[in-house]
Amino acid sequence: MDHRSGSAETDVSLERLLSDLITAYHILHSHHVLDEHGQISVRNPRDPSTFFISSNPAILVASKSDLTQWHVADGSPVAEPYNGCDKIEEIPPSSEHYAHSSVYNMYPGVQSVIHSHCLSAIVYGLCNNWSSMLQPSYLLAGFLGSSPPIFDIARYYDSLPPSYPRNLLVNNEFLGEAMAKLFRNSDEVDMHMHNGQSNVQSNGLPDGLPDGLPDLPEQKVVFMRGHGYTTWAESIQDAVWRAIHIRRDADIQTSAMNQRSSTDLEVVYLSEREARDCERTINHCDPKHWLSWVIEAERSGRYRNDLKVRVSANPN
Repeated sequence: MDHRSGSAETDVSLERLLSDLITAYHILHSHHVLDEHGQISVRNPRDPSTFFISSNPAILVASKSDLTQWHVADGSPVAEPYNGCDKIEEIPPSSEHYAHSSVYNMYPGVQSVIHSHCLSAIVYGLCNNWSSMLQPSYLLAGFLGSSPPIFDIARYYDSLPPSYPRNLLVNNEFLGEAMAKLFRNSDEVDMHMHNGQSNVQSNGLPDGLPDGLPDLPEQKVVFMRGHGYTTWAESIQDAVWRAIHIRRDADIQTSAMNQRSSTDLEVVYLSEREARDCERTINHCDPKHWLSWVIEAERSGRYRNDLKVRVSANPN
């Protein structure tokens, strides 16, 4: 069976995955990661050259009809999407699915991507530098590493037509690819920038950087100046976990900086070794974490997942 088609047949494992995707929208809304903007997507395990996403506000995502299916290679819509998903006839000019397709395309190991306009975190991408101000402030944020990179879209507009709207949206392949390439090691970017190699190539990076890319990004998050951030993981659950802890870490660092501003004390962040060991050992979504977030969203009465009811009624 071709799972890109709109057949009346269904794949229960894929249905469960899409049910988790819908629930992820609700969890991220509940935790103030997604508001009326932002998205979480998942790569299609039956056809990894495509992925699923919703452009609807998170609180409104409730069924497969709220989901769309896109090609990883170029961000084009799948002509005959999976059974029950919405068919895209024309790509809206404000669609930012390219922020997702480009990451999937460059890094085959990535299975889920989140683009967020989280207010707590957006402030840490507001500086004229390739690296952000956010630091790993507590044990559940070691995965951030030191100073995640910033995608400043203004550096890339000169490569677009003069009439192209400078509205900070990642709404074409070129901008998506430029952002996705910053998920490589930011130390390489910093080194070349500090050495005066500040010209941006057509591939979206400073002059002199190699083109080879790994199956998985080295950076876990890229901040987007005046916009938000993008993160990824190898599962929906871990992507949600990372996004929630990015928001929490930003809140902690902001509070710590405000409290210390009137004293001679300095904020002590995780050391490089501490951050690395936290990432390797405890920076992942335990099944109980996921279950607690699912129950919290369900019992709030604010969200509806029609697909979960159908999946639960067909356990085999």
